[in-house]
Amino acid sequence: MAKKTPTIDEQLRRLEEIRQQLEAADRPIEELVALYEEGMAIATRLREHLASIRQRIITIGGQDEHNDIAPPSVD
Repeated sequence: MAKKTPTIDEQLRRLEEIRQQLEAADRPIEELVALYEEGMAIATRLREHLASIRQRIITIGGQDEHNDIAPPSVD
């Protein structure tokens, strides 16, 4: 059976857990590095997923000539 892809909310929760564990710094350095790597991988996936969502919104918004709604600003 295929592994379920975590939702954005689940990934954000895991990222917060990792942040808290890194701030506590009461673990061996090897474990802290592994947590950091996991956090960076999650952050990269989230960034890519959000970019994809943004592109979909822009595409949908551009399909209607009479659409007065501006695409969301990502600053």
